[in-house]
Amino acid sequence: MKTILLALGFLPFLSFGQLTFGNEPAIGTTATLYLCDSNTVTYSNVTGNGVTWDYSDLLGVQGLTKTLSVDAIDPNTDDSLFTGATKKYSVGSLLTTYYNSDANLRISQGNIFSEPSLGTVFLKWNVDPQTLNTYPFALSNETNDVFDGSIVNANLFAPIDTFATGNSYSTIDGVGTLKLQQNDYNNVSRLNIKDTLNAVIYNAIFGVQNIQLIRNWYEYYDYSTSNLPIFVVISITLNSQLVNNSSTLVLSKDMPNGNLSLADNSIGLFNVFPNPANDVLNIETEGDFSVSVLNTNGEEIVSNLKSKSINVSNYNSGIYFVKLQNEKGVQVKKFIKR
Repeated sequence: MKTILLALGFLPFLSFGQLTFGNEPAIGTTATLYLCDSNTVTYSNVTGNGVTWDYSDLLGVQGLTKTLSVDAIDPNTDDSLFTGATKKYSVGSLLTTYYNSDANLRISQGNIFSEPSLGTVFLKWNVDPQTLNTYPFALSNETNDVFDGSIVNANLFAPIDTFATGNSYSTIDGVGTLKLQQNDYNNVSRLNIKDTLNAVIYNAIFGVQNIQLIRNWYEYYDYSTSNLPIFVVISITLNSQLVNNSSTLVLSKDMPNGNLSLADNSIGLFNVFPNPANDVLNIETEGDFSVSVLNTNGEEIVSNLKSKSINVSNYNSGIYFVKLQNEKGVQVKKFIKR
């Protein structure tokens, strides 16, 4: 394993470990990261100066990749909904953040994101935009903000477009060494952004419903390597009276040394049938186990399920992965929903 060192002699000392307007990724910047096992630790308590985050043993998901990109606003698309934004930052197909920035602030006008239970969700902070962070932003700096706007979703119980409010907290909570699958990256800064979004909806079938979305994401930056993060962990949790769900996306710059086992008959932990499935997917296994279902974005649709029957009738047609874990190990198998 080689170690990537930051050549301090080529950088002003005061830029070390800081996010600044000057090192924001420019429009047109892209990076391809490997999709990794979402069932991993976040090291939420590993904070401060000189810390180590070790993901060197993290497994991939069948060599799948996702692209990070910063793009210009296209007024002929849904981008036009986010008035005031000058750039958009996309993390695969999971999350797009619309924002503008200057030497002092980075402000978000909203997001488009994919949530397994809801589908595509539009969050428009057109009343009071969200301040993501101030500049410069260094270790232990914090930004707190309250923001307002609307949540729009065509699949959440009934079509909605209603007022939403949120609060957010962001910080550089650690500077240190990030151990990935192929390299150790020194002088890495970790940005943590947490926000909670609340809305109340009403429809004739379910009446009044309180909706809460909690997003927590970690981005690891090594500016000697890229102005985009080299490692990302994003979690989205939905809380409501009718639907509760959480999903996690993990992306790494380095190619994993191995993948979650997919249909490896030599392991033989379980079988699934029928495949393809229309309504119910059955699991054949022995002993105690837990099952998760993931889509091709690596998002968990259900997690820690103990049943040998999974209702897939409401799933969109396409490819999914079943991940089973028991005392013998972890195995992943693919199935198709018709």
